[in-house]
Amino acid sequence: MTNTPSARARGSIIGAGAEGLGRICSVLVPYALVGLLLRLVMARLFFLSGQTKIDGPRIPLHLKVPGTNVFLVDLDVVLPREVAPATFQLFETQHANLPIAPDLAAYLLSYGEFVLPICLVLGFATRLTALTLAIATIGFALYVAPALWWGAYVYWVVILLTLVSVGGGAISIDALLRTLYRRERTPAEMP
Repeated sequence: MTNTPSARARGSIIGAGAEGLGRICSVLVPYALVGLLLRLVMARLFFLSGQTKIDGPRIPLHLKVPGTNVFLVDLDVVLPREVAPATFQLFETQHANLPIAPDLAAYLLSYGEFVLPICLVLGFATRLTALTLAIATIGFALYVAPALWWGAYVYWVVILLTLVSVGGGAISIDALLRTLYRRERTPAEMP
């Protein structure tokens, strides 16, 4: 008998139970679903924050579950024509501690909070998108609102770093692109 952790785990009742539970959980709650939910939670948070920072035409999005009064989506989306004047004031006063110029920070964060959540929802460039949002969140926590680190920001960063580490999951454009790329490679190119 080999002396690997997996072999030792199968030899004990607790180890076998834990291994069985792990298999059941991975079938009932696959990472494809978890990755999608993590992406949607973070996208919603940043997208709604970004909507307060931009001005432009409003497009109503109201999507109900057929035959019910339950809304899946019930919001007005502001398409970014420009950064709102109040956003520039916010970055010149309350967010002035950021290590970049207030005007540049206002543009980067306002448009970033519009585009990057869309990338998260689609699962496009998930790792890069999540890393960018994690860095922005850490910077915001360090320079603007350090008191909120343990209240909210640490949880956001952990979720985002999970997406950086594991990726967006099987329900994503990233996964689709990986699949298409593998199909295009000839057998001679494969390792």
